[in-house]
Amino acid sequence: MRDLLPFLRLYRQHWLSLSTGLLLAFVTLVAGMGLLSLSGWFLSAAAVAGLAVATRDTFNYMTPAGGVRFFSIIRTASRWGERVVSHDATFRVLTRLRVWFWQKLSPLSTGTLASFRQTDLLNRLVTDIDALDHVYLRLITPIGAALLSCAGLVFFLSFFDSELTLTLGAILLAGMLALPLVFYLLGRKPGQALIAEKSSLRTRLVDYLDGQAELQMFAAAPQALHELQQAEQALIRAQARMARVSALANASVQLLSGWTLTLMLWLAGHGVGEATPDPITALMVFATLASFEALLPLAGAFQHLSTSLTSARRLNEILQEAKAPEWGSEQQPAATGSLQIKDLSFSYPVAQPGTDAEPVLHGCTLHLNAGEKLALLGQTGCGKSTLMGLLTREWTPASGEILLDGKPLTHYGEGALRASFSVVSQRVHLFADTLRGNLKLAAPDASDERLIAVLEQVGLANLLDNPDELVEGGLNAWLGDGGRPLSGGERRRIGLARALLHDAPLWLLDEPTEGLDSQTEREIMALLFRLGADRTLLFISHRLLGLEQMDRIALMEEGRIRLCAPHEELLSDDYYRSLHQRLAPVWIR
Repeated sequence: MRDLLPFLRLYRQHWLSLSTGLLLAFVTLVAGMGLLSLSGWFLSAAAVAGLAVATRDTFNYMTPAGGVRFFSIIRTASRWGERVVSHDATFRVLTRLRVWFWQKLSPLSTGTLASFRQTDLLNRLVTDIDALDHVYLRLITPIGAALLSCAGLVFFLSFFDSELTLTLGAILLAGMLALPLVFYLLGRKPGQALIAEKSSLRTRLVDYLDGQAELQMFAAAPQALHELQQAEQALIRAQARMARVSALANASVQLLSGWTLTLMLWLAGHGVGEATPDPITALMVFATLASFEALLPLAGAFQHLSTSLTSARRLNEILQEAKAPEWGSEQQPAATGSLQIKDLSFSYPVAQPGTDAEPVLHGCTLHLNAGEKLALLGQTGCGKSTLMGLLTREWTPASGEILLDGKPLTHYGEGALRASFSVVSQRVHLFADTLRGNLKLAAPDASDERLIAVLEQVGLANLLDNPDELVEGGLNAWLGDGGRPLSGGERRRIGLARALLHDAPLWLLDEPTEGLDSQTEREIMALLFRLGADRTLLFISHRLLGLEQMDRIALMEEGRIRLCAPHEELLSDDYYRSLHQRLAPVWIR
């Protein structure tokens, strides 16, 4: 139950609507008990009164009939009101839970969330939070309403016969204690399996849909579909196990109700209190039958408790393991973008506890002066992208220090740090939005004139043309999911446009020309040098195209900076000269 505490605290924000729903559920149960008990007494009393002429004419039929109508109307109205209020309150709580959970996730860096799959995070954000509705709808409300209504019924019946009332009260109390415990234990493993299989199926389904190109290319689609169908069958089996537990819970409550009804009928057969058998006997028996309406939801409530606990535990795993970086108090962004990297060491977290992590960076030292253009060159796996992740604070170094304009990165607030640099990578993500919306991501207050000017600067003026008058174009052009209408080069140019709009003094370029053809690569490199002329620039690459135009080139090997000098000086180094001869394109030699 401890796993539910962080989520139950949020219920206090909606205490009024939740309490109203609980009150209406209580009124519904009381009205149902009153309706069945009064109906039983009325039918019995009317039958007894009709046996004699004297009582037939004097029996008051109107008042009990009015009471039956009153209880039936109250029961119908309160049931409708309880459904409306309870579900509205639950939806509001779930909405608040999602917002709260997203607020916990949004400050986390990419590196912090790297151990969680994106599809699994989405599944927890949607499905696991949905499972928490059981806590209120199937746990808090049924328990509260059952306790209050059964206590009221026992108190009412105590005026007629204390012995019968104690018997019924003891059975109801035992049922409230034993049934939830038994069916919680029976439903614990099926509930855990149900959450796990739902998550597995959704993850496999997303992977199957996203990987259609590769699956078709390698003829692996039938095998992937078979595994997806297996996951579906596993979910169906888990649902069937939970359904069997639900059926057993309902059958047990009905069986207990029948036994209790038989017992109460036998005990009341000789009369209620000291009186001879009369219509009050029927009232006692029908009240017993009505009391189990309150008991019926309890077994199912605790049967699904394991599902809610498993979902809460899965959500807490992220909230406890993924910690947001601690930001500093400096709110003024860097002015020049100079960098100093001193004796930096870093290792990625290992999946298995007790296993020593291989260091990715160890003793990495580098400085980048204001306005300088520096290329960081190295083979794949030498630590270039890791260094980029440390500069953007996706990861935190184990030792060493990074200074931006002479101040440690940890001294900057998040807004100030983000305003200090622009990142352009080989993967420029475009949202399913208009061209304007994708550009305003970098500068929300930018005018259309500014956006058009930047597009012209990066060579995308053609996107503003719209030869088809029936299709909306220009800045309103719809780019679609991932910017599908655009080529790879156009997407990289939009990344440059965002960097210009962001207007930061430091540009961090992580292989922005990777995967492009030679002509497009030359154009992008020319744009980088022209547009970033007055900015500090750190260019990370494993290619040599255009690097002779850099002020300095740093050679990175096995997490260290081996050499750092201008291109001409590095040509005297045997390793760099052989690398240059093998990798440099013919046109720059």
